[in-house]
Amino acid sequence: MSGFRDYLPALLARFPRLLWRHPADVPWPKLDWAVVKPAGAEKQAEEYPALAGDLAVWEGELEGRFRKLDHQAQLMQNQFWRQNIMLIGGGLVATTLGAVQSANGGGLAGVAIAQAVLTGLLVGLTVLIRARHAQQGYLTCRLKAERIKSEFFLFLARVGDYSDGDPRARLLQRVGDIEAAEATS
Repeated sequence: MSGFRDYLPALLARFPRLLWRHPADVPWPKLDWAVVKPAGAEKQAEEYPALAGDLAVWEGELEGRFRKLDHQAQLMQNQFWRQNIMLIGGGLVATTLGAVQSANGGGLAGVAIAQAVLTGLLVGLTVLIRARHAQQGYLTCRLKAERIKSEFFLFLARVGDYSDGDPRARLLQRVGDIEAAEATS
């Protein structure tokens, strides 16, 4: 089923959602895309007999961990965009109030007070945005999710660290290390 956003121009379709509160640790059926085709163990064993066990590792042990980070990244990205839209919109209103004040030759106390209050709120919002580190959180979660996906594909190809020993155990260890990694600023 198509959503309303499917028919909007790209600029508006990517516009941040103002009241978007999905939990990060549950599936988002309309927004998630498959990394590995969810065909079920029996069908995968028929289509890719050599990879059936490895593909089951993604479905059983990695996909939930990847999705949680992917969802957190999307939520943080939306938060970052939303905050910037608020700053842009507030700046536009403050500029418009200044233009009105200038066009009337000054002396409009109500407009001056509104502009001063709005500008003060924008300064406070800017400080809040910088303190929340939404962009850094987005980039960190996105990097972790993509690294998990990358490690899985290296595991499937049996290259690098996965060419000998116990590749499944090594993969799970690497994914745990990726999840535990702290963001550096």
